[in-house]
Amino acid sequence: MNKIDALLDILRKIYEILRYLQLQQSAGAVSADAPQMTRQEVKEYLQISESTYKRKVKQGVLTPIKMPGGDRFYRYQLEDELKESVRRGRI
Repeated sequence: MNKIDALLDILRKIYEILRYLQLQQSAGAVSADAPQMTRQEVKEYLQISESTYKRKVKQGVLTPIKMPGGDRFYRYQLEDELKESVRRGRI
């Protein structure tokens, strides 16, 4: 019975993780058809220059999705940087 109990415990943990991820997704994180923002749209949205954009990507503050047509972002990925732009008075 020990092995069955251990297996049930693992399955329960997997279920909890999947449920958590589902709640995160339904809370507005990502959907498969969510619109992606281009590099230019991100710079306009955050009101930052090209050099600032490049610096933030290099530092890892902005993490683009690399696509054949260029970098792409989901809006939820930019929330913290938008708050920082508002704090600094750019927006």
